[in-house]
Amino acid sequence: MKFVDREAELSDMGKLLELSKKKAFLIGIFGLRRVGKTALISHFIKQQDSLYFFVNGDKTSPDLLSEYSEELRKSGVLTPLEHIGNWDSFVELLFQRCKGKILVFDEFQNFSSVEPSVFSVFQKFFDKNENTPIMIIFLGSLIGLFKKIFEDKKQPLYGRLKSKIKLKPLRFSEAAEMLNELGYKETTDIVPFYSVFGGFPKYYVSVEDYGLNKKPLLDVIESLFLLERAPLKAEVEDILKQEFGKRKSLFYSILYAIASGKTKINEIASAVGMKESSISRHMNDLVQHFEFVKKESTVFNENKKTIYKINHPLIEFWFRYIYKTYSEYAIGQAENIKSFMASDINSFIGRRFEAIASEFLTLQENLPLSPSKIGPWWGHHRVEGIRKEIEIDIVCLDENKKEAMFVECKWSALKEKEALRILEELKEKSKHVEWKRKKEYFCIIAKKINGKEALRKAGYFAYDLEDFDKIMKSKRID
Repeated sequence: MKFVDREAELSDMGKLLELSKKKAFLIGIFGLRRVGKTALISHFIKQQDSLYFFVNGDKTSPDLLSEYSEELRKSGVLTPLEHIGNWDSFVELLFQRCKGKILVFDEFQNFSSVEPSVFSVFQKFFDKNENTPIMIIFLGSLIGLFKKIFEDKKQPLYGRLKSKIKLKPLRFSEAAEMLNELGYKETTDIVPFYSVFGGFPKYYVSVEDYGLNKKPLLDVIESLFLLERAPLKAEVEDILKQEFGKRKSLFYSILYAIASGKTKINEIASAVGMKESSISRHMNDLVQHFEFVKKESTVFNENKKTIYKINHPLIEFWFRYIYKTYSEYAIGQAENIKSFMASDINSFIGRRFEAIASEFLTLQENLPLSPSKIGPWWGHHRVEGIRKEIEIDIVCLDENKKEAMFVECKWSALKEKEALRILEELKEKSKHVEWKRKKEYFCIIAKKINGKEALRKAGYFAYDLEDFDKIMKSKRID
């Protein structure tokens, strides 16, 4: 499968490579597992003088040192008769004999379990050889541990990175290119796949690797995750166990609560049987330390209330469908779980569709305003003394002109009358937004809208997947 996007990251690394010809540059590249760090770095170094070392956390320190020594012999850095007896000698030799090279240490944080002293060793020899022309790239998937190594003031490598690159998942338009290559040409197919696998290239590569091209989404999920010998059966649990360690039970409960629709702190605390004050630290860890969860405020910031959403779509999917039915999953009842998924999958896609619609709006050239902010809004009002919650899926806000566009998203096919009713309801909801805007617009985005031209003539903005297709095609032509 062809390498997709990452132009900005490759450009940044090219500039850093030029700078490393004058002095030592330590670069940290981190991101969630399967986001494409290794693929990015492999693409970057394939035409460069480089050495690649994978830090296997299951190996002993002597075995890993022996493996690396052999790699140095193969590359001619070490002669056949030379022996490296310790990590000090290994790192010192890198600075002495690998001038002008790119050195890559993949899953660098695994040294925490294999040989923690390596961090101090790198710090010592970097400080001694700052003017050595060399580029050393550290890749990390366990975000919490990787951050600790380089951002904790008590750690030896604190402050030693010349640059940090946080690799984000691919956007919808970029993942669509990979899905096109797998035979999924229709946006009606691409949206569901992206809703589950998001911008994590590894899962699309797995579709190709296991000959699942063009198969329906639920068949792909069954083959990759549900069957007894499914290649990715332990995928999500492996990711979470490595990050959470002994605290995994509580974090599992929190993630399950969020995946089940509990997005407010009081709802999550109640679901896991804890007080809000007691759960706050754990929520902060999920957001700041592990980055599995994101915290959202309303786009107008008229109150300080926030909601929580799971960042990683596959993890949300796993908790919603597999963790919930784990007994059946454990004994291989794939068909039962698949049936459960089929009955509810449109609801799941509908939730993820809002993020895809937000991206679409950022690419749309004929919007009536230039949004400085795009995000959700929620609030409440009282009807006959009863408090009623209100939510608006997306608000595009032009703060300079004080204009706003309110957007409703529906993962369904709508007739003109139904779409018009939704837009009228959206108008009513917008009246409860306390913000002084000079002009407002109303928009509906759906899977399919019959009669959208009539809605546009009536002064509304209406988009469906046909409009998504036009954007995708224009990007491919560009």
